[in-house]
Amino acid sequence: MRIARWTGPAEDVRVNLDFDLNAPEVHQRPFETYRRLREVDPVHWSERYQSWFLTRHSDVHAALRHPSLTSKRLETFRRLTPPERSAEVAEAFRTLERWVLFQDGPDHVRKRQLFGHGFTARALESLLPRIETVAGDLLDALAGRPSFDAAADLAIPFPVTVIADLFGVAVEDRPKVAHWSDDIAQFLTSVPIPAAACDRIVPTLRGFAATMSAVVESRRRQPRGDFLDELIHAEDEGGRIEPADLLANFSLLLFAGNETTRNLIGNGIVLLLAHPEAREALRQEPDLWRNAVDEILRVRSPVQIISREVAQPLTLGGRDLKAGQQVFCVLGAANHDPEVFPDPERFDIRRNNADDHLAFGGGAHFCLGHALAHAEGRVALQRLFEAFPGLHLDPDHPTELLGTARLMGFTRLPVCTARSGEDVRAS
Repeated sequence: MRIARWTGPAEDVRVNLDFDLNAPEVHQRPFETYRRLREVDPVHWSERYQSWFLTRHSDVHAALRHPSLTSKRLETFRRLTPPERSAEVAEAFRTLERWVLFQDGPDHVRKRQLFGHGFTARALESLLPRIETVAGDLLDALAGRPSFDAAADLAIPFPVTVIADLFGVAVEDRPKVAHWSDDIAQFLTSVPIPAAACDRIVPTLRGFAATMSAVVESRRRQPRGDFLDELIHAEDEGGRIEPADLLANFSLLLFAGNETTRNLIGNGIVLLLAHPEAREALRQEPDLWRNAVDEILRVRSPVQIISREVAQPLTLGGRDLKAGQQVFCVLGAANHDPEVFPDPERFDIRRNNADDHLAFGGGAHFCLGHALAHAEGRVALQRLFEAFPGLHLDPDHPTELLGTARLMGFTRLPVCTARSGEDVRAS
């Protein structure tokens, strides 16, 4: 995955409406680009991407729910694939066609309800002790260290461990789960899709399907009454979920459950390190953590852009959208719309409408695992800053951003655990 280095906020950045999402000045500091688009051309047709870009909260909110915009948009990804790799990735697209993420209508509703069995309030409540244990184990491993990489040592392994637990993946197979998630992320979030991502996607999906097929067969013989068994039983009752659908959507849950949460945690660390007054407020009033996580999701949305395809012609924001055109719903821009969030660049953990963010999407495709991601983010961040109250960015080692415009997060996040004269870890 291409790496871009985060150099901090810009005070003055010129914005060309013919922007390149991958250009460093846009990728590193997207919010000025978003602001200009929102002010000058909020429903913007990009010749470069042959797509519409929506940047107002009201338009994105409407688009995510509009019946004329479909999630059956894999043709868009096929167009982003290098022509010489189209045959090579055909098998991957057959798997992706089974993902509920790329379906609409009755099939989507039925499968979403079945997969939703594992994300009920009761299921989440049963997971919380394990989430706390995973966070504690990772932080215990960092005790006594003067510095570490908060991405590699916490933000990345934490959700992978939780999701691997949910899926019953053996400990020795979990490093592969992290790599598979990265491969899927690069294939689905790069514009255009790199040839290297095309080379890896089919082996990745095959590997995960083979691993999960073995887990499913084992669970049929020895059920444990947990998340995975819920899904397997849903498949068995009348054959409502085909085995191929079950295995394909495991890879979706892996990707969505891992990428969103790891970036939420990394973004939260950076924002809270930049705002010591917020950390102090959270220390004094732990009940603020829920709203703080929503504000993190708003200010630095882990998923910046999601797409739809125009199924039927419609008018949106005074512009005529034609059937077959692609629409980029820019969640990161919508979440900085001053019409909804006054002083949107300000990070305010007491913001009274922080949960109006669109970081988890909306409508029929609202993130199925949003409550799990929210809980993981809260637990990881709260436990981290309780364990290391003197945490700060490592001045000698720069952070590095993810190399894809559709996601916002960090691949490297070096931190020091204490300032000179302070204890390394709170007792």
